[in-house]
Amino acid sequence: MIRIAVINLAGVPSIVYGVFGLGFFVYMMGGSIDQLFFPEALPAPTFGSPGVIWSALTLAILTLPVVIVSTEEGLSRIPSAVRQGSLALGATKAETLWRIVIPMASPAIMTGLILAVARAAGEVAPLMLVGVVKLAPTLPIDMNFPFVHLERKFMHLGFHIYDVGFQSPNVEAARPLVYATSFLLVSVIVALNLTAISVRNHLREKFRSLEH
Repeated sequence: MIRIAVINLAGVPSIVYGVFGLGFFVYMMGGSIDQLFFPEALPAPTFGSPGVIWSALTLAILTLPVVIVSTEEGLSRIPSAVRQGSLALGATKAETLWRIVIPMASPAIMTGLILAVARAAGEVAPLMLVGVVKLAPTLPIDMNFPFVHLERKFMHLGFHIYDVGFQSPNVEAARPLVYATSFLLVSVIVALNLTAISVRNHLREKFRSLEH
């Protein structure tokens, strides 16, 4: 049943995740947090409005099926003899899981993270419902306590490309900015993927000897 649910989640359109994030995270969870911890600010919402934390949780749920499938495949490829050998040497199940199984499955887990990052970085539609705005007057990070303001809205390169390229009154003048923003977004995605691939390859070489 869990596997069927994961497969179904992988086929859900991203905008549906945005609607779910808006209803569950923003209105339900955020509204509850405001009533419990920020009643003096009501009716003005603090966490009951779109923000960084709700966007992060929405993208986490959106990319979860990819990570689950790759992690399951990585765990299934670990020889049972390795687990049995660890248990035969006196290790507990928790020690076997933490020191043998997870490290050997880490390359597959990193592969899932690479695919998840690549998918999440290109998503704009769900973020428009749970945190992205055309212009954010302040950054989520500043020098004021608590320094990282998870309730604030933020700008997104993907939405900025759409806004400048298709909502600008002078499309020709905005075209260089669209190209520059697109190049920056692709560069960030490539840098993230290359970093993750290098980590995955390092882990694969590190634990290759355990497979034999």
